Amino acid sequence: MKKVLHIIAAVSLAMATTCATAADRPLPEWLKRATVYQMVLRNFTRNGNFKAATAMLDHVRATGVDVVYLTPFVEMDRDMDEAGWSPSQKRSGFNSPKNPYRVADYNKVDPEYGTFDDWKAFSAKAHALGMKVFLDLVYVHCGPNNVLKDLYPDAFQRNEDGSVKMTRWRFPYVNFDSKPTRKYLIDSMLFWMESGADGFRCDSGDMVPVEFWEEAAATCRKINPELVLINEGNQPKAVEKAFDANYGWPWSVGIRGFLNPVVGVQKYVKGKSLRAIMDNARQYEARLSANSLMLVMMDNHDLASLKTDGPNRFDRILPVEAGNAAFVLMFLRRGLPMLYNGNEIADNAPTSFFAPVEHTARVWMSIDWGRALQPAGQKRLDLIRRLAKLHHDDPVFYDGTHEWLKDGEKVNCVSFVRQHGNRAMFVAANLRPTPATFVPGCVSLDPQKKPILAENFKMDSGGKVHLGPYGFVVVALK
Repeated sequence: MKKVLHIIAAVSLAMATTCATAADRPLPEWLKRATVYQMVLRNFTRNGNFKAATAMLDHVRATGVDVVYLTPFVEMDRDMDEAGWSPSQKRSGFNSPKNPYRVADYNKVDPEYGTFDDWKAFSAKAHALGMKVFLDLVYVHCGPNNVLKDLYPDAFQRNEDGSVKMTRWRFPYVNFDSKPTRKYLIDSMLFWMESGADGFRCDSGDMVPVEFWEEAAATCRKINPELVLINEGNQPKAVEKAFDANYGWPWSVGIRGFLNPVVGVQKYVKGKSLRAIMDNARQYEARLSANSLMLVMMDNHDLASLKTDGPNRFDRILPVEAGNAAFVLMFLRRGLPMLYNGNEIADNAPTSFFAPVEHTARVWMSIDWGRALQPAGQKRLDLIRRLAKLHHDDPVFYDGTHEWLKDGEKVNCVSFVRQHGNRAMFVAANLRPTPATFVPGCVSLDPQKKPILAENFKMDSGGKVHLGPYGFVVVALK
């Protein structure tokens, strides 16, 4: 035990030294303890709108959620010219121009989801239940007919021949050299804050100049000092300059892909051992300052959206216990855990955020809430509630140091130690459907100590940890 405490202390000192030049803005205390829930309105309910989602907020809060993060609900570009549709939008087969990430007006609620008053009612109820609300900002690009085009002649980036410069998604790049455009976008943030937004997740944030985010953060935090900005990106300078969290892509995609090699995004994990995946994640995490968080997840709107290259939901393929093991790691590691639409009930319905509300196929792409009444869904929901409570209430998990232990990775188990003051917790999970045994070096486990959480777990007097298929354990150290 002393050895691991010395290691953790050394890591903490190194991280403190590393972040000495980073922004000194402390993280909002509530954010450290938060669980985020990504809500895709189109898929969250059969109706797919704000009114139906508002009626479900009691369930979301009872799950242990502190933040509802909404994918874009602003007015979508309805241009039928498919040259301006993203490749994924075309492949979805819905033949609809309405892509939530192809924005026509940043300051209007798309009628598909309801009215501005419906949005305000949603936000008001979330706040009344004690939750924050984050919105998705899509600023790197916009729809070809976005109102910016007519407001400012320099709103879009241009190629040398004068044509509009397009992203790989075939949408116009927003021009951040245009001062009027920058002001318009920051004013839009202030507009949504005034009507109920407590933070923003910034789509492809690394593709927007960090100087813009600095300006936006400084302006908006004059109104709300605890406004949260989450970067969908990896750049350390983003959290040093403006953001509270980057995406924990290397860990999230790595663990998700290793959990089931059939699920998409395999190019990041194909042929790699768990040790290699974890080493990649550790290298990335070492680049970030201690005064930042990583948003970690097992699903999101991109990862879970129906693809042509294979299944998109691990709960469609694997037993509920597989996801449970991964969620134990996700909630209790250092980070900001995020649930995606229905993860809490092991939802296994196919899903696509390209499915417009009026399309008949969208109904079977919405969450199957009947899973909440089935054994798999009930088992998942019970575990998620317990994990969210641990993450929220125990300083070991929301404010403690974190040290990865590598011994179990040879047998496909991830393990780590969280410490706060004189308390330390050992967490381990087996990510394979076969039993695994390992000795966690640097720590001393007491076979007589009762775990806080455990499934398919045994420990012998010699200090060996035995985890059955998808087994896990959370136990205090001596």
